[in-house]
Amino acid sequence: MRILAVETSGPHGGIALADAARLIEEVRLAEGLRHGRDLLMVIRAACGRAGWTPGDIDLVAVSIGPGSFTGLRIAVVFAKFVAWDTGAKVVAVPTLRALAENAPAQARRIVPILDAKRGGLYASVFERSEGRLQETFGPTLIEPEDLAARLKKPAFVLGRGVPKAREALTRFDFAPEDLWDARPAAVASLGFEMGERGEYADPLRLAPVYIRRPEAEEMWERRKKK
Repeated sequence: MRILAVETSGPHGGIALADAARLIEEVRLAEGLRHGRDLLMVIRAACGRAGWTPGDIDLVAVSIGPGSFTGLRIAVVFAKFVAWDTGAKVVAVPTLRALAENAPAQARRIVPILDAKRGGLYASVFERSEGRLQETFGPTLIEPEDLAARLKKPAFVLGRGVPKAREALTRFDFAPEDLWDARPAAVASLGFEMGERGEYADPLRLAPVYIRRPEAEEMWERRKKK
């Protein structure tokens, strides 16, 4: 199973190529949310190095959110196009689940968090049992103080929401900044597992997981009420 993984939920996006569970290459995109400009070029170059044509791709694993509205839209549109053009299957990998893969193996409770910008965090809580992660809370939009109130020690916190949540979650362990972004390789690995279980997405209905509506929609609704 030849897998193309796409991760564009944050400022450090990227892609990965894998053959079943074997990672072939991981490429990170330039920082600055320029995924629309860089994504196709990077994928073409990586596929060329691997000797793949578009028709060789069996599965597109896309990081589905939550995260950057624009970045997620770009990834979803790309996945739809590849599925339509080549017949490849698609799996939608939860971004917070992919981010949780950055935690060390000894971490028992893992809390990936992202900055939801207009207040609050996107967050999930995962518990490790017999080597597997199970989501016990989330994904949800939550204030840092509310998340702190429901968490028990120990907890390993990671993600781009750390600066916003650090004061509220000060009694917990924080990951270093180099573990704050979901890796394309993790999206590929989780995508392979989902594909093995037959957890395919319908490309026609594939949509990003935003949790909250885009700012433009919220502003439009406020203007209508006024």
